[in-house]
Amino acid sequence: MSTPPATTGTARSARILIISPWETVWSLGGQGDVRAGVSDDDRFIDAFTRAGYELHFLRPRASRSDERVTTHTYPNFFRPTRSLPTWLRRPLWPLLFNALVTPRALAYARRARPALVLGHSHYSTAAAWWCGKQLHLPTAVKLFGVMDLVHTEWPPLRYWFKNVEQILALRYPQDAWIVLDDGTRGDRAVIACGVPSERVHFLPNGLNTEWLERSPGPADRATARERFGLPADGNVVLFVARLVAVKRATDAIRAVKDLDAVLVIAGDGPERGACEQMAKSLGIEARVRFLGAVAHDDIPVLMDASDVFVSTGSTTNRALPTCEAMLCGVPVVVYDTGDTTTVVQDGKTGRVVADGDVAALARSLADLLADAGERARLSAGARDLARDVFVSWEQRLAREMALIQSLIAKQPH
Repeated sequence: MSTPPATTGTARSARILIISPWETVWSLGGQGDVRAGVSDDDRFIDAFTRAGYELHFLRPRASRSDERVTTHTYPNFFRPTRSLPTWLRRPLWPLLFNALVTPRALAYARRARPALVLGHSHYSTAAAWWCGKQLHLPTAVKLFGVMDLVHTEWPPLRYWFKNVEQILALRYPQDAWIVLDDGTRGDRAVIACGVPSERVHFLPNGLNTEWLERSPGPADRATARERFGLPADGNVVLFVARLVAVKRATDAIRAVKDLDAVLVIAGDGPERGACEQMAKSLGIEARVRFLGAVAHDDIPVLMDASDVFVSTGSTTNRALPTCEAMLCGVPVVVYDTGDTTTVVQDGKTGRVVADGDVAALARSLADLLADAGERARLSAGARDLARDVFVSWEQRLAREMALIQSLIAKQPH
């Protein structure tokens, strides 16, 4: 692939080399043309290309490409090794990444002379650092989540065993570490692993704050239920997440067992079979509706059809779907994990129960379903907090762009 001439590195025309372990922009996936969830990566590309940045991605070889960016590739070792046991993949993938990607990243950086090297995830830290060291370029690494690094309550041996790849990756110094606030206190975990606090930039997740201006009425509720094939009358509890183990959708299914309600599960993933089996074993398969992946633009409509939102994640329940329910005025019931209570305040903006307490979850759901006035009160409290606290995508991306511009302008090294 031919490489265009190097840019001068000004804010409006700077070239950024992005080293990524993902074949395409990150998303929650879907079926056909359905794009479920919100892709931070996709929003980043749109905002930065509109601002005049030239983005070069170095990512695994795949069949799809993105016309908005220039794509360079490396051998896709992830695909043929994905079926290996976890204990083997964990050391193998970082080794292969460093062996195959780092020299390619340096070669591309030498040709393109970017104004900044940006790594995605802990896999990229060595490659970004090496490019910066050899070519005197500013570097940053963006962490979309820090996984088990947040479990500082674990015994030291277990903590090291579960996180050794990330702990070692954080040893490669960068000019900036961009940590997205996914509700797991990831900034604290990174700092605890030795990253200088002044180099950690904790950015909030962007949200569709314009949803606050929606005021759906009874007609919207009826239309929404008809659209998703839900009963016109009766209670609807909504669960939205990718169906993976940490989301614990089976807890939500167990919680509605004795409730007079339909549980709607929007999302897909490897745990769907287990969820379907759970509903069948409890004899409530007729009251658990699996919608699969739902287009993100349709989420407000799905919220219109729902009475209560439930979230049962093991790392946090302050993820985007919970915040989106609060924006849409759907009262939420959640487990107390991670940084959840910074937005879901028990009795004020929602209901919070002890982590893993399915019985308490069921009681809170039952109480809210039986009390329309309480639902309205919590809904109003949630929307008031959302107006004060939540950040729009435009605000969030403006903060990230200001940080990138400052890194380019500083001319470090």
